[in-house]
Amino acid sequence: MKALLLIDIQNDFLPGGRLAVPEGDAIIPLVNELQLQFELVVATQDWHPTGHESFASSHAGRQVFEQIDLHGLPQVLWPDHCTQAGPGAELAPALRTSASRPFFAKALP
Repeated sequence: MKALLLIDIQNDFLPGGRLAVPEGDAIIPLVNELQLQFELVVATQDWHPTGHESFASSHAGRQVFEQIDLHGLPQVLWPDHCTQAGPGAELAPALRTSASRPFFAKALP
């Protein structure tokens, strides 16, 4: 069986999102078409709790994209994004998720 993996095609990574990739939405028509060629489609979702340690807002006096030491490892401080159950964490509305083939979404912390 061949599977298509769709990684984090979410509102916060699309134009207008909290951590937008320029023209990130341009991939959606292609991805929708590709899905028809696979028996299984699996989508991941970035999925952070409010106040996640990787968010700059969780560290007083720190700025977005600043790098800190967190638990002995380097950590880039991100803007709050893909917060659990928030609109930014939702899969892109234009992303086909109701094809006749199975479609599964997996949230990643």
